[in-house]
Amino acid sequence: MAEELRDRYRLFGVAVVAYLLYRVGAPLITFLGDGFLQVALSTLVFMALATWVVMRAAALPLRPAVALGGMALALLLFFVVRLSPAFVPALRQSPVALEVALGVSDTLMVLAASMLGLAVSHIVREPNILAPAALFAALVDFAVVSLWIPRVMQAVPYALSTVAVHVPQVGAKPTPTGLRPIGIIGPADFVFLAFYFACVWRFNMAARATYLWMVIALAGYMVFQNVVGSLTPRFMDAVDMLPGLVPMAVVLIIVNRRYFRFSREEKRAMAVVALLVAGILAFAFWSLK
Repeated sequence: MAEELRDRYRLFGVAVVAYLLYRVGAPLITFLGDGFLQVALSTLVFMALATWVVMRAAALPLRPAVALGGMALALLLFFVVRLSPAFVPALRQSPVALEVALGVSDTLMVLAASMLGLAVSHIVREPNILAPAALFAALVDFAVVSLWIPRVMQAVPYALSTVAVHVPQVGAKPTPTGLRPIGIIGPADFVFLAFYFACVWRFNMAARATYLWMVIALAGYMVFQNVVGSLTPRFMDAVDMLPGLVPMAVVLIIVNRRYFRFSREEKRAMAVVALLVAGILAFAFWSLK
């Protein structure tokens, strides 16, 4: 047992270091061009590393109070590092120093969100609760992304970008701020991702298979957003409002379906909810102007 705990903390540390090195270094590689292949591969690598950090954080045997304390510390450090370029002119003048500050702050946000998801996951007492909770969270995420976030962006244009995690693009030339992301991921997505993985670990479900398919689904989701969003302004607005919790819920339920024990009535109710979510998303995408 002690050896297993050491392995969990060791793998967590390795994941954090690997993610940080990629997050800082990727935007500084400027000799590979910025074609579709570079965008797709860099998105896949980013999602693999970010999801790995969340998965390993969710595997830590932390009590809710300890996890919340870790979240508070990570958030405090996040704001200190993220706002440091505004108060230290030297950081703004050096692309490398600025990229390090942004990369470290992004890493801290991923850790803070992971600790919150780990703490909240303790409310789930059995696997059967996890599947309907995932579907409900996907529906709520759609409502928040499509209704609330646009209003926030209109009132405070830079609010989401300030607290979001930026996805770096390998091969892109740095902008004047030293960063050219192909998208941003809100902290809530990492919170729920950690929530799901913490439950997967606690109930001895398929952690490795969930990780593999989660990376494939989320990376494909983001590439889809960038490809379709570049076609027309209408498509750009539509895909920007696609919620990230939908593919998470689908992967979680499909990969771990054998661990759920639903009655026939519960399966019917789940199917109705799933169809409702799919129908709402399809209608919203079609009707957006």
